[in-house]
Amino acid sequence: MRSRETSSYIALAVSLSLLTACAQLGEAGGESPWDDFVPLVAVEGEPVYHLLDGYDPIWMERVRQGVETSRAYWGSYGPTHVWILGRERSGGVGEEQERAFLDEYCACRTATVERTVEECRPYAKERFIEVMERGEAEAYLSYVRETEPPMAELVFINVHNWYYDRDPVPDPVLRGIHEYTHVFQSSFPVTPTWMMEGLAVFTEAWLPWRSGERGIEEVMSYSMEAAKEVLDRGFSIAQMEEVETAPRRVARYHRELAYDAGAWAVAFMIHESKTQRVSSMRDEFYPSVRTLGWEAALAQYTGHESVGSFYDDFAALMESSPAELSALLSRLKD
Repeated sequence: MRSRETSSYIALAVSLSLLTACAQLGEAGGESPWDDFVPLVAVEGEPVYHLLDGYDPIWMERVRQGVETSRAYWGSYGPTHVWILGRERSGGVGEEQERAFLDEYCACRTATVERTVEECRPYAKERFIEVMERGEAEAYLSYVRETEPPMAELVFINVHNWYYDRDPVPDPVLRGIHEYTHVFQSSFPVTPTWMMEGLAVFTEAWLPWRSGERGIEEVMSYSMEAAKEVLDRGFSIAQMEEVETAPRRVARYHRELAYDAGAWAVAFMIHESKTQRVSSMRDEFYPSVRTLGWEAALAQYTGHESVGSFYDDFAALMESSPAELSALLSRLKD
């Protein structure tokens, strides 16, 4: 999930556990919040990790595992700060630890702006501590434009709520993979919502499959089922190019169109490319977005005449049999 923060400290991100929009949803034809977007930059070294004292360090290690797995594949971009906090039933987090966490966060956020730590603290408490105390689980990327340079914040709250022993890959690891993929994407000009979320979901499936930790077909089959329920009602990913300005009747299906259909649209993009390599998204497609814009880059990468032609062929793909879809995935290479 990706969100953007304004200089007035309005948080646009919402809970990943609800899988709803990453930003406040406007009416159709509303202003785009990305018109003056400035991409992140390549950096050396890993992100800076911040853990609330008293929250079990195992959750930071699992988030870090996912973030670093994704960063090793996509490259190092930022500056990126990772904020991890939570409260388990056993407690362990008191007011002193909470205040130290908020002070650390606000010192980072106000280092290059005129706003003070005191002005930042109430916003940070609402954004972090109050969410934690309600027991809600969240994970998202915030693109922070007011700092110099702009930076990425990856926020993970109460990720222990998503952990189940039966999972072959712990969910907090997958959340780290997903959210860092957005850091990579945010280092290039803006691409459509379905591509932003679709690549992040696809990466959650691809990287664990690549390392032999779990199969890819089961994960992608789930996304296919969810996507088809909405696509069969006449909706399409063409309507999910920018969730912030999509009509509410479309935005209500943000999860199915952006995450689920988007994951298959990205798989189809890669399949239609000359090499059918996932790494070509990193090495060829995204760099071309800088010079061509995403529409022309998509057409060039997939060999389609236009984005509309790609959408038409993708709609036809989604009518394929499970065996045909499985065969498509089997042809993808690293």
